[in-house]
Amino acid sequence: MTESAPTPATAFAHGPIVWDDEIWVLARHEAGDRLGLTLHHREEEGLGQLSDEHASQLGRIGNRLVRIIEHLPGAGRVDLGRVTTGSHVQLTFEFDGVTEAQLHEVAVKLANWGGIARA
Repeated sequence: MTESAPTPATAFAHGPIVWDDEIWVLARHEAGDRLGLTLHHREEEGLGQLSDEHASQLGRIGNRLVRIIEHLPGAGRVDLGRVTTGSHVQLTFEFDGVTEAQLHEVAVKLANWGGIARA
């Protein structure tokens, strides 16, 4: 991953930012009784418009997040989805059994590969 930039106010991030870098933002979203995270591309681009490098990063970050979450104590299955509305690429993660307090651990483990833990 690349060096991280300061986090600007982001209209496309649904909730508090958990982790970010120059290209990607991981933020909370409302998921009812489950914990929800959305990975957003900072630039306005549709999924089919991503460069090969950014598409590859999306896959790697998504896979890392699933592994990180599934190995947390008490974590249940991770459901992945893709949000097609709006002009930003968004990959969603919703899961049971992970507390708000464990988001810091998720952010730190993801930051081990780059970016900044914000939770």
